[in-house]
Amino acid sequence: MTHLYRYIPIWRRVQSGAVLYRVFEVIGSGFTVQSKDFFHADAPTGAAASLEAQFLELLIEQDPHPRFGASPTIEAAVLAFDQHFESAADA
Repeated sequence: MTHLYRYIPIWRRVQSGAVLYRVFEVIGSGFTVQSKDFFHADAPTGAAASLEAQFLELLIEQDPHPRFGASPTIEAAVLAFDQHFESAADA
């Protein structure tokens, strides 16, 4: 089955800059985070364009829904994504 996705950029301000969560609404199923990008005030010119290209490349290469499943809310999807990578970093 082919899923339909709605892209929802979700921003979080952090002390060193900003974080962009690449959230998808999986139509009829919930929300999932594909990736998380960090933006710093001193980032080189063109860094944002490179992150956009990586975002699209990952979407084309891999269905985001099976990677992390779907959560009922955006907040839950962001929390699940962060917890997954925090536990992976601890391992």
